[in-house]
Amino acid sequence: MKVTSSPHVRRLLSKPRVMWEAFGALLPAAIFGIWYFGPIDTLPQVVAAIAGAVAAQAIVERFRHRPITVMDGAPWVTGLILGMSLPPALSPLIALAGGAVATGVIKEFVTTSTGRTLLNPAMAARVLIVSEFLVPMTTFPVDGVSGATPLASATGPGYFDMFFGTRGGSIGETTAVLLLLGGAYLMWRGIIRWHIPAAYLVGVVVTSLILGRDPLFDLLAGATIMTAFFIVTDPTTSPATVPGRFGFGFATAGIATFIRITTLFPTGEALGVVLGNIATPFIDRVVTNRVYGTGKRRERKPA
Repeated sequence: MKVTSSPHVRRLLSKPRVMWEAFGALLPAAIFGIWYFGPIDTLPQVVAAIAGAVAAQAIVERFRHRPITVMDGAPWVTGLILGMSLPPALSPLIALAGGAVATGVIKEFVTTSTGRTLLNPAMAARVLIVSEFLVPMTTFPVDGVSGATPLASATGPGYFDMFFGTRGGSIGETTAVLLLLGGAYLMWRGIIRWHIPAAYLVGVVVTSLILGRDPLFDLLAGATIMTAFFIVTDPTTSPATVPGRFGFGFATAGIATFIRITTLFPTGEALGVVLGNIATPFIDRVVTNRVYGTGKRRERKPA
């Protein structure tokens, strides 16, 4: 629960509508990745991640004597994001376990003092998967040959390949054009606002320039676009105020970009998002909306 000053209701958006429209906006990029890397090596992981997330949430809600709400779309989006962030040919059992941990453990039990979900479930689960299964999570087979991702290679693919997704990487993170279109659709529909994506992309560019890198490469490489529009915009784990969102997006991007450039850690975006989520309650306490009717009083000029 977030406590902020009024106005509280700005848009009439139900949770199922938000979740299912986000799911639909992600689907083209997921389908492209499944087709490009091959359904045999990708579809089982995506389906398993979604199934694990949906089943775990239903089981937890059943045992906690709460209404089963899996059809509101939230666990489906969590599972799809997790599945899209996994490498091709990963064992579906790992994806299944990751989805179950995301909604059955992280979403339900890793909460703030007010009961609000603290961490993005999909990204926290991805960090745990990498820590437990480092080798499978860093092997990216492309056309039958295992090789490094563009982030791990100084001679990566060109901008065209990175923009249209014809490169190595995780299942649903490679096609920047489809992810950009999906993000634009969500903004047009009023599902997300532009503050966090813009701040995140600016943060990537600034960090890349500071480290002497090509900012366009870092914008298109890895999961930058997917993170900017579909992950850091999660309303339950991001700040409530506009200034807080700008700071959150910029700082999270800086952390994520620094990690993936300087350490080649395979889950730089995920770790950056988790660290940003941890800072969100502090941001909400420090950065608050001005209560209407308060603030500096303007003195009237003498006639």
